[in-house]
Amino acid sequence: MPFENLLEINIKAFFFNSKTDYLPYYKNFSFTLKNDTKLVEVLKLINEKNPNFSYPEENLIFKVNELIVTGDENISDIVKKLGNELTIDPALRYRSDNGLILNNSDFLHQYRSLFSSHLTNKEDLAYYLTLYPIHYASETFNYNHDYIGDAILLLAYKMIVEDKSEYKDEILAAINNEFTGIRCCEYENNIFQGEDHQGKIDELKSMLNLKEPISFIDKLSSLTLREKNHDIEESLVGTSIAIYVGDKKSNKIVEELKGIAKKNNINVIHFEMSTKKAGQSIINNYSEMAYKKAGTVLLSALDSGADTLICSKISDVHYFKSVIGNCEREHGRDIELKIISIDTFHKAKEKIKEEL
Repeated sequence: MPFENLLEINIKAFFFNSKTDYLPYYKNFSFTLKNDTKLVEVLKLINEKNPNFSYPEENLIFKVNELIVTGDENISDIVKKLGNELTIDPALRYRSDNGLILNNSDFLHQYRSLFSSHLTNKEDLAYYLTLYPIHYASETFNYNHDYIGDAILLLAYKMIVEDKSEYKDEILAAINNEFTGIRCCEYENNIFQGEDHQGKIDELKSMLNLKEPISFIDKLSSLTLREKNHDIEESLVGTSIAIYVGDKKSNKIVEELKGIAKKNNINVIHFEMSTKKAGQSIINNYSEMAYKKAGTVLLSALDSGADTLICSKISDVHYFKSVIGNCEREHGRDIELKIISIDTFHKAKEKIKEEL
């Protein structure tokens, strides 16, 4: 077999059995695989090496490096996007009963509890069942375990917009619970090569008047959000920076800043939350959730070793500065992190040159 058709991968796999284990744990595995090996075959190989590794035979979904997969993906596609070091987890760790096998009773419970029988039909249920992976890919579950799930929202959109349901108001009321409904949702697509449904969620929010007529940042800009004198005078030499972009489409910006930092003897820290949303779009409708999300992002950068957080958008600088006190109260920790914009970083870079 040609060498180029083989891939070397290292896997850290999740183990947990609610009947015998107090806490989950991980075990490491290494494999040499053909490019076209399906992910489900990788699970079988792990199970052959360790029979305690469990996964469902039906409705198979799980996480690889925090992205939801179904098992039908080729390992070559996974490695191309995520690299050779892979971590396998259940779709939601806190719902694991045995390895990758979930207690998935919440999926149908949400459907049956929110939509009375007169609101839906067999076609609606059939469509909802196809959204099983999307339900467990909901980023919001990381902050609110009682959230109704993105799949319910997509079903509501289909019923209202595509099917022109006469029960529009009842459907909207069903998804608009103050603590578990759509106002909790800051949509992020955590499915491997999945479709982006942001527009549908936004349209539902508009129907419920959850769209902000004046942005949170605009309301505060005249008060506390100015970067006085670009907020920094000292150089960043010898410090460690983290870069926040807030989405997965800004790799070019990140790589550019990393190059500049390296040339100027500034250490760049990788942190897992660099591409995650931080509550910016829900601050007016669910501030507590926004503080929790923003604080999680800031603490991720701080705990990864960063002294300074550079934001690719000036609006994010303003946002983090305006909520950091609430984030500290929400998380019960001080967040000693300098927050600056790319423009400020470039000015600090010029100052470094002058000093040299």
